[in-house]
Amino acid sequence: MTEKPLFDVAHLRRVLEEATSSGAKWNARSLSLAASAGKSPHLVRDIIRGKSANPQLETILGIAKALGMDLSQLVASAATLMPRVGMTGGAEQVEVVGAVAAGVWREQTNWAAEDRYLIEVGPNPVQGGERFALRMEGYSMDKIIPPGSDLECLRVTFGLVEPQLGDIVIVQRDRHDLHELTCKRLDHDGTNYILRAESTRAEFHEPMVVGKPDEDHIGDEGINIIGIVLRSHQNLYQRRR
Repeated sequence: MTEKPLFDVAHLRRVLEEATSSGAKWNARSLSLAASAGKSPHLVRDIIRGKSANPQLETILGIAKALGMDLSQLVASAATLMPRVGMTGGAEQVEVVGAVAAGVWREQTNWAAEDRYLIEVGPNPVQGGERFALRMEGYSMDKIIPPGSDLECLRVTFGLVEPQLGDIVIVQRDRHDLHELTCKRLDHDGTNYILRAESTRAEFHEPMVVGKPDEDHIGDEGINIIGIVLRSHQNLYQRRR
């Protein structure tokens, strides 16, 4: 069975063609090298020519970083980071209910009702899946998600929505009556499942070791994956009142 692409490749191809057009800052080779840390000089050419029909998430993240674009700009409005099941519905709103901030411990992770606000999102990628949103205040993923972004998330419900390697996830850590929400990438180091930061700050570089994130996992030292990040939304239009 052919794996369904993570992204609308036709939309990505159009973005790359424009970014490497005559007179643009980049050509296909220079953008490929920048996006792959010098490892793949033909990366962009292969996507444009259709040789790479299902580029990996790491590839898309590298391209977004090189172009100085938000990840959502490389994904057509009908696309999603979770294309594992069919999409339903049109534009919707999701409530931002709290904040992600690594190293900040709170008695309550959810904001008071008066502090919450709505963001507009695309269709739900999982019929029956619960979405929620959190404001990114920390720096644990600032290489790809700047502080101030709103994270559209899909709540982990084993049997319906399960995290997979490579997913960017929301992690809740519990310490007695205090709780911390942080954002990490789910990875595997060859021995253990780990949560890895993509941060410019050294204090976040040590990976967190977790048990296998399945329905039998009840959390190691109060660490649990509660959501999968679908999209990062940034409000670039700001005016002083």
